[in-house]
Amino acid sequence: MKKIDLTKILTPYAKKRLWVALAPKGDKIVGSGEGPKEALEKAKQKKIKSPILFQALPDYSGFVPRIKK
Repeated sequence: MKKIDLTKILTPYAKKRLWVALAPKGDKIVGSGEGPKEALEKAKQKKIKSPILFQALPDYSGFVPRIKK
């Protein structure tokens, strides 16, 4: 899998701490909003079935991802 640097495209969203929905390949933003529901709805309007949803933050140093097994 190719490594994707999202720093540049996430910066405007991170400044506002918005939720973003990424395309399934993780290469572009397909929705955003104040909350996860809004970002997800915008992605669904673009016919994206399984977006990657997360909150864009200025700093991820304290971020611990939750992995579902």
